[in-house]
Amino acid sequence: MRRCTSERTRSFLVTVAFGLSLTAALTATAAASFSSTTSSVAQTVATTSLAAPTGLSASCVALSSNVSLTWTATSSAAATGYRILRGTINGGPYSQIGTVTGRTTTTFTDTIAVLQTQYYVVEAARNNWTSPNSNQSGVHAIALGVCQSV
Repeated sequence: MRRCTSERTRSFLVTVAFGLSLTAALTATAAASFSSTTSSVAQTVATTSLAAPTGLSASCVALSSNVSLTWTATSSAAATGYRILRGTINGGPYSQIGTVTGRTTTTFTDTIAVLQTQYYVVEAARNNWTSPNSNQSGVHAIALGVCQSV
């Protein structure tokens, strides 16, 4: 605790009836106390893991070179979206081709060439934090808008 004291004196002249003058002094003392307290700051960080999305399905969109991907949302409320990955080899490796925002957004459209085979997986995401891969789903484009599952 810190204590601070200040004293001040002021003189003044008072003239009263009959030409009588008096000098008076007024003294005042001010005192104040200051105290500082510190308190500890606690922060809690919850730990959890992101569950993988499930039920990934890839299918061709009729009369186009598009592939429609659909899946079941992750059960992890902490997820804020998904990373879409694809590769040309069954089982990977995969490269990221896109993202979708929102835990309940469960569709994505990709474009592939005729006679091309692509394998897809999806990861739930929150910032740089990702879940394990979903199940894999793949398509082989036989002709424009005609695919078979692989």
